[in-house]
Amino acid sequence: MYDIIGNIAILKSQKSKISDDYQKSKRFLKEADKKLARQILKERKQVKSVYVKAEKVSGKLRTIKVRWLAGEKNKQAVYKENNCRFKLNVEKCYFSSRLASERAEIAKMIKKNDKVLVLFGGVAPFAIVIAKKTGARVVSVELGRACSKYARENVLLNKLNEKVEIVQGDVRKLKKLVKGKFDVIVMPRPQIKESFLKYITGFCRKNTRIYYYDFGRQEELGKILEKIKNDFKLKYKIVCIKKVGEIAPYKFRWRVELVVK
Repeated sequence: MYDIIGNIAILKSQKSKISDDYQKSKRFLKEADKKLARQILKERKQVKSVYVKAEKVSGKLRTIKVRWLAGEKNKQAVYKENNCRFKLNVEKCYFSSRLASERAEIAKMIKKNDKVLVLFGGVAPFAIVIAKKTGARVVSVELGRACSKYARENVLLNKLNEKVEIVQGDVRKLKKLVKGKFDVIVMPRPQIKESFLKYITGFCRKNTRIYYYDFGRQEELGKILEKIKNDFKLKYKIVCIKKVGEIAPYKFRWRVELVVK
């Protein structure tokens, strides 16, 4: 019904529930949202601001629009997970607190001496959790300027400026942004058709581990694996396929772990 990111709660949009009597239904939902917002402020003491999604996630940067309901009019969240702290603007930066356990699990599979590349890095939650828990060096690449600004701030906030490098730019131009080979590549990509796997081949060595994310129903898993086969031209083996969250009824986020041969 709602997500909490630190001091901010965001209700899911209920536009689909608006009936033919548009104005009456719209007023009813608005009052229901405000009532729930006041309840959240009362029950969740860490929450200081409550918003509702005004639009679905959209655009290359996967951002949302929100409408204020109750509490402070402040869109900057301060969020804690895995002994790390993050700042972000909830309208300018895509962020999912539901991936906290996934970020911790990825970190457990990384060694201190690994050189790690994170693509679609956002405000650097994967990069920072990995570096904090393992001491590994991490390069995080993010397209959005606002996210990159917060990512740099978060690196300093967590005292990881010697471990995490933030690079602002398009993954499609990765060769111009990043140099060298990596032991681990993490790809928590947005829900779009392109796999981006063809852009990472020059950054892999033998035994590079790739954590690739995609979205689909159970019966679509075969299509996901076929997409990987078509787009990733290096020899590889798949060592693990795991559901890491349900993003809609019967639709899942999948993590596919590849190892380069």
